[in-house]
Amino acid sequence: MIWSDKTGTIGWQAVGLAPIRKNFTGLVPVPGDGRFEWSGYLPIQQLPNKLNPPESFVATANNNMTPDDFPYRDAIGWTWASPSRAHRIEEVLSDGKRKSLVDFMALQADYLSIPARTLVPLLKKLSSPANRTGQAMDYLRQWDYRLDPNSVAASLYVAWEGQLKLAIYQQKVPKTARPYLISLPTKRVYDALLSATPARDSLLLSSMDRAVAELSKRLGDDMNKWAYGQAKNKHITLTHPLSNLVDKTMRKKINLGPLIRGGYAETVNATSANLNQTHGASFRILVDTKDWDQTLGINSPGQSGNPDSPHYGDLFPIWAENKYFPVYFSKEKVKSVAEETTVLTPMK
Repeated sequence: MIWSDKTGTIGWQAVGLAPIRKNFTGLVPVPGDGRFEWSGYLPIQQLPNKLNPPESFVATANNNMTPDDFPYRDAIGWTWASPSRAHRIEEVLSDGKRKSLVDFMALQADYLSIPARTLVPLLKKLSSPANRTGQAMDYLRQWDYRLDPNSVAASLYVAWEGQLKLAIYQQKVPKTARPYLISLPTKRVYDALLSATPARDSLLLSSMDRAVAELSKRLGDDMNKWAYGQAKNKHITLTHPLSNLVDKTMRKKINLGPLIRGGYAETVNATSANLNQTHGASFRILVDTKDWDQTLGINSPGQSGNPDSPHYGDLFPIWAENKYFPVYFSKEKVKSVAEETTVLTPMK
């Protein structure tokens, strides 16, 4: 829960009563013989919290916000998202500039990759005997680290990062452990690459070779056509869960896409680690507490679950382009823009 009041006081606190487990052993199975049963609940006031932090904001992106010295470690979970997205939000909010709704629109749609900003400079002094690998590195050296849909460098980076993750995973994770640990967090990958060694440089180049080969196979030989956002690369297609049970005409109505996307799992605008976006924010809102009628929002794919309604998928392209519509609050304003009104009358 993040909250503020009109005095300028802001705070953050985990919500709900957290159960406490006796003899807590972490995220592993335990015997069911009674030694590891829940022993009570931690009062909400003792859950992790902040009050009037010195930075004057609270930012979270599913990352670990628990203090290192938090005394009740057995009362909270320990599965967190990578900190990259939260660090980018903190970076933007700490730049000393007063923010408008337009600025927050840009932040919610932000495609800058902190891992890219960490890894791409490692290529600065490297060269490759392979012409196409050298061409790929030239794209990355001129890049702004944003995974925009029209960026060729974004395609190259995401493919390269994927190859680096695989290589570090194979180095660091024993074969016997791989059925239980299927991937490594991106931060663990670039932490493993920050020490300059000949082996590191060789790995960077061989991973780039494989990334170029991967993209050549999927997108063709012309590197200039490797824009990140396209149906064969980063996109979103929504497939209805009943799609295989209906005829072709209905399937065309209920399935939506593909539409091009940018970003990935490590950008503020999280669009998943898959080329076809599988998760992320379908609903976004920006609330102006001074004038609630200035609130902006977006939802996806539409405001109706009826495939015959014009509002079934009308928000999907707007959402995919990271745009917003007004979310009016006052009764008078809502009435003034209403398309239709539904009156529910109870039976007598």
